[in-house]
Amino acid sequence: MSRRRTRTDRTQRDSARDARRESLFVLLARIERCAPLTAAEAGLLRAHVEAELAEGDQARRSAAGQAAAVRREQQRTRAAEAAITEAEQDRERALATLRDARP
Repeated sequence: MSRRRTRTDRTQRDSARDARRESLFVLLARIERCAPLTAAEAGLLRAHVEAELAEGDQARRSAAGQAAAVRREQQRTRAAEAAITEAEQDRERALATLRDARP
């Protein structure tokens, strides 16, 4: 069952992501300066990286699903356009037959 996402949900996710990324930048800066990380900081770094990877995977899955939906709609549109063209051709043939049948 798909849960409808609200603007508040999106805002909360965005805020959490921003905070996580800011923390990542701080931790990476410490590592860059060769400052040792505490066990808690190392755990936090791992958790942040795993969360970013999971979000990236989810975004890619979502994008793939959206691309598939677009392809399906494009196929439906092409089929509808072909049906319209066929109906117009049938109409023209019927009108021609009617014109030819009139005295």
